[in-house]
Amino acid sequence: MSQDASNRIDELEIHIAHLESSMHDMSDMIKSQWDRIDLLERRNKLMAEDIKRLVDFLRTSPEDDAPPPHY
Repeated sequence: MSQDASNRIDELEIHIAHLESSMHDMSDMIKSQWDRIDLLERRNKLMAEDIKRLVDFLRTSPEDDAPPPHY
């Protein structure tokens, strides 16, 4: 094999190594983003449930069931 072909192969291997490194970095970043999205979705669901309970509580307040003070 000629020196030129050997150099070209070395350059291609280096390039592939950089691409693999970039791919792994992006994969880790995507995993991190999905974990964050999952956390935010869980928090959003809990807040929506809290708001619903609060609205239900305010709609069925015991004060509404009590007779007016003049009875």
